[in-house]
Amino acid sequence: MDSPATTAPADTLPNCIYPELVHTLRKNLPAPVTDSPKDAARWERAAIEHAASLLPATSDEANLAALYVAASAQALDCLRLARLYPNDSAVVLKCTAQSASMMRQARAFRTALDRAQTARRKREAASDAKPAKQQAPTPVADAASPEPRRLNPIAEAERYALHHRKRAVLIRRLGHPPPKFGWLAPAVVHAIATGSTPILCALDEQPARTAALAA
Repeated sequence: MDSPATTAPADTLPNCIYPELVHTLRKNLPAPVTDSPKDAARWERAAIEHAASLLPATSDEANLAALYVAASAQALDCLRLARLYPNDSAVVLKCTAQSASMMRQARAFRTALDRAQTARRKREAASDAKPAKQQAPTPVADAASPEPRRLNPIAEAERYALHHRKRAVLIRRLGHPPPKFGWLAPAVVHAIATGSTPILCALDEQPARTAALAA
């Protein structure tokens, strides 16, 4: 069974990027080893595919990818030249030094490409996240910041009577709280003293000595 055809990386590049990549490679690639037009075409195609496999998505990324591939090819070509003259130490030293220099340049181009692609991907991720944030429902102000609970004098008076019955009895008898009881909302004091709910009316049924104990 024939294996399914695969798409070459270069064929997936945007039309606006491909010419940039090819132009940079043609200017910087070392010459092919032979003078054969077929070898030259294969040499150039291999370099294009190598650069395209790095997935450049902008003209700047395509330029960096092409420079990386070209510098790597130059480094390897310098080593090839060094092997052609094994008995000429000056040529060997010169070619190996040039190869090392080109490899350093290749690594620098690759680092620059990685940084450019990382920055682009971050921008794209941030751009994709913005619509989601804009479409998120806006919290209802009342739900996010509920209004403070309004004072219900009767309810507060009943609560006070249940928790501080002796004090409530004295307040109901005097019509006001003694200073030692501390501050109490006037509306609550009034409700304790005059309220007619069963809880507040029950304060009137306390024995007389309760007031003295609370004082």
